[in-house]
Amino acid sequence: MCFASEIYRIYTYRMKENQIEGRGERIPTKSEVMGIIMHHLKSSEGITILEEVSDALGLYWLDLSAKGEELGAINEYCYTRKGIMINGVETSETSIDVEYFQDGEVVGGDRVAIFDDQRGEWK
Repeated sequence: MCFASEIYRIYTYRMKENQIEGRGERIPTKSEVMGIIMHHLKSSEGITILEEVSDALGLYWLDLSAKGEELGAINEYCYTRKGIMINGVETSETSIDVEYFQDGEVVGGDRVAIFDDQRGEWK
């Protein structure tokens, strides 16, 4: 079994284990995630989905770019669901982050939103 498959198996087991023990957490849908991102964009033009990964429980990674306000500016938004990613990195919270690029160089970034899985809402 390859490493990525093993990580996926462990992640899926942990999520199922949490749900079985009554600690199941609501997972945001793609439309919810896109709604949060769209709220932060000036325009829906120039959006490109760079990568999208889902599993049996739903969306767990979404990476997209959008044109910035200035010439040569690109904003890259990244949604990450809490858990173990295929690359083995474990995240402790579900969030949306943005990195700002100018002419191909990172010039900044921000946390756009964090999902409170106990309340089932974004903050």
